[in-house]
Amino acid sequence: MGSSIADQPSGTATDTILLGVNIPKDTDPAILPSLRQGIEQAVSLVMSSGRTEIFAQADQLAGLVTGLIEPDLGLIEERLRRLETIKKMFREGEWLTSEMLNRLQPEPPANKSHPASDWKRRGRIFSVSFGGKEYFARYQFDTLYQPLPIIRDILKAFGPVADSWKIAAWFHFPNGWIAETGPHGPRAVAPKDALDRQRDVLSALERSQGSYEA
Repeated sequence: MGSSIADQPSGTATDTILLGVNIPKDTDPAILPSLRQGIEQAVSLVMSSGRTEIFAQADQLAGLVTGLIEPDLGLIEERLRRLETIKKMFREGEWLTSEMLNRLQPEPPANKSHPASDWKRRGRIFSVSFGGKEYFARYQFDTLYQPLPIIRDILKAFGPVADSWKIAAWFHFPNGWIAETGPHGPRAVAPKDALDRQRDVLSALERSQGSYEA
């Protein structure tokens, strides 16, 4: 049998009607105060327009409460797929921190976040966040660890992007608009592996913006 949150009143007003609500027995007790408050607010919102629409309002209340306590499984699955794709990119790629890029410069600046932070600010490279740290994909740099000019052109073509992992995914996964001849015929190539083919890469970006799906 589920437990009830009616035995944990949040107020002391004498004109309050207590309504018992059963909840699953394995519900985390820590969320009960928030759950109770949400239900109370939902009831207040629904009942505020008058009692003549009580039945329609009851349906509305049920919808509000259901949305409050049931997770959006579609959204959760989407986030899990995104996380798996990010982990795949991080595992398969070579990533550098700003401190590493600093040490790889001929004359490292005193500020260890430079020159990476300056390059990023000027739109010459992009970064991603993984495990609470900032990383830069190795393919953005030449053999002397200077930004490749084509990276600036690609980032400019992308325009503002809220989630930079979208850019990383476009670079990382094979793109059907960029092809090369293999032993079994043409095959798609990842943009990161074709950065010496500026026209093909920029044309591919114009045709498709990539996906998180691995």
